Amino acid sequence: MKNKIKILGFILLVLIVGLKVFFKDIITVGKGSIPVITYHSISDVNPQNNEYILETKKFEEMIEGLSKNGFTFLSLVDLENIINGNETLPKNPILVAFDDGYEDNYTTAFPILKKYNAKAAIFIIGSYVEKDGFLTWDQIQEMAESGYISFGNHSYNLHDQFLDGPNKGKTWMSAKLENETDEEYYEKIKNDLIWNNALIYQRSSVFPTAIAYPGAMVNDAILNATKDAGITIGFIGGNKTASKLKNLDPYKIHRFHIKKSTDIQNMIRFLKSNN
Repeated sequence: MKNKIKILGFILLVLIVGLKVFFKDIITVGKGSIPVITYHSISDVNPQNNEYILETKKFEEMIEGLSKNGFTFLSLVDLENIINGNETLPKNPILVAFDDGYEDNYTTAFPILKKYNAKAAIFIIGSYVEKDGFLTWDQIQEMAESGYISFGNHSYNLHDQFLDGPNKGKTWMSAKLENETDEEYYEKIKNDLIWNNALIYQRSSVFPTAIAYPGAMVNDAILNATKDAGITIGFIGGNKTASKLKNLDPYKIHRFHIKKSTDIQNMIRFLKSNN
């Protein structure tokens, strides 16, 4: 009996070790994938230990690692061309994205991206531009003209969340106001996105055709308004898998959020699609 228990214990141990090796050293996003990694703020100042503020060293470790491991950095235009069949899927594609438009995207991340010849995309909240801690229009223009940074829509003023009431925790984009009709709600979203598109176009000379939905929250009204605002690709977030090109929904492209707790080297390994 004791020998049987020992044998069963040994088999269980082998299975556990095998599964650990399988998931850590073998599993990747897979062939035909278009992985997207998302950041927010890149800063060494983080007194509240915010998971979405990544220190400079870890950010550079990721960009350097992607560069040295043969990844192809995509712009939003590159991605759209791939989706539309105008470009082929390159070896180990990666889209590096930033949400909100923090000033350190320019002061800290931008120099690192240029150092490794890496493209990236920033999704702008229009009403936040020029506010303390956020990008200025001059910085946006400089980055757009550099060829390294493309810009997308993160709403003009529908990013914040309801602080109380039945919609608490939802974004201003993802839930209707009290007594707001379906038509009014749709028009509000569409007009917000059109306005933000126009502002970004005026300052970057590139019309944004991509959106990162605020809070990664999306519904039918948002999808319809997004399409009618001239946007052709959309990103959700916090996913566990990357979108595959062959069955991709262009308005619900998956993204991985990179946080303080992310194991950078393991993430780089995982992101390889080996196309």
